[in-house]
Amino acid sequence: MIRIPDTIGDHPRAMKGIGVTLLCLAGFIVVFAVFHYLDPYPLKDWIYLRIALHKIGVSGLLIFILCVATVPLAAPLSLLIMAGSSAYGAPLGIVLSYVGCLLNANLTFFLVKNLGIEHSWGHGTRTSRLKSSIQGNGYLLVLILQLLTFIPFTLINSAAAASGVCWKDFMKATLFGIIPSIAIFSLIGEVFASTVFSPRFYFALVSSVVFVITLAALLKKNARVRSKALS
Repeated sequence: MIRIPDTIGDHPRAMKGIGVTLLCLAGFIVVFAVFHYLDPYPLKDWIYLRIALHKIGVSGLLIFILCVATVPLAAPLSLLIMAGSSAYGAPLGIVLSYVGCLLNANLTFFLVKNLGIEHSWGHGTRTSRLKSSIQGNGYLLVLILQLLTFIPFTLINSAAAASGVCWKDFMKATLFGIIPSIAIFSLIGEVFASTVFSPRFYFALVSSVVFVITLAALLKKNARVRSKALS
């Protein structure tokens, strides 16, 4: 007898991915609908948002830098950089994103450092050699990873701290390595994104991604607590 595979049972990861995608899509639609219903003036178009930010003055600049420094812990950094260049223009957006990225890099690095992950590698010979090799070439490795625009920024910062790369090498590599990525995403935001997507779209997308990632983290933490309680 030919067995028909059970799609749900044989592909749990695929089904979980579909579920997360649908949840993110639903969250995006809800937030976008709220923005559309409330019809907030600054989110109608990028020019209106730019005018509103200029009226706020220095406070708007500081708020954007703070968002770039903290929000990437739960949302794609590229979206924020593109939104910044669309709202402020590419030159100022690049400067603000650069300052925010440096703050984010330090925040992530020291948060992971305080978790002590680098001490949980073990004490085997191969592990010690690998760890020493990474630490000895920390500047070059971090620089190469930062230059690769498709690797998440927060992941690179976390991996550098978890592998024991010293802060001095990490910061030197980050100071130069993040410039191309910021410039590319800022130009995309200024030339392409600002003419295709509205501010409503950006803020709805970022809000939905943050919601889904936060919910997934809480569910994962709850599952770990339950497994520990059962064991």
